[in-house]
Amino acid sequence: MTPVSSAPAARSFAPRSARRRLVKPLLGLMVFAALFLALAWHLDRPSAASGPLAAVAASPLGQLSRSGADRALLVGRVEERLPAGSYTYVAVRTGEALTWAVTVGDAPPPGTPVQVRSMGRKTNFHSSRLSRTFPELVFGVVSRAD
Repeated sequence: MTPVSSAPAARSFAPRSARRRLVKPLLGLMVFAALFLALAWHLDRPSAASGPLAAVAASPLGQLSRSGADRALLVGRVEERLPAGSYTYVAVRTGEALTWAVTVGDAPPPGTPVQVRSMGRKTNFHSSRLSRTFPELVFGVVSRAD
């Protein structure tokens, strides 16, 4: 009969288990570092369409004209309300004049007295979501006037 060596059976699994406990976190850390470096490299690369001028051109707030009249509150009553994604367009009646304003988020329903704090205005503004051009549009914060 051949004696069976007990050397492999006597070997402890502790060193292998310890290696596994070290390899998984190290592998995860290396993957995280690689993704971080790739993202940092991508964000650091100059792009023709990026930069402050492109951000201003892409934002409708970037080319607003602001006059002395924009410093005063526009107070009136909501006559019409048009939701358009994250914006809401409202027609505000002030006496005989009807002024269109746009605000981020929701706006009060028609018939509600409101005040508009203007950030500026644009002429001949075209809303692609509404497929409509406004002769003059006030960009601002619309809130209830109580």
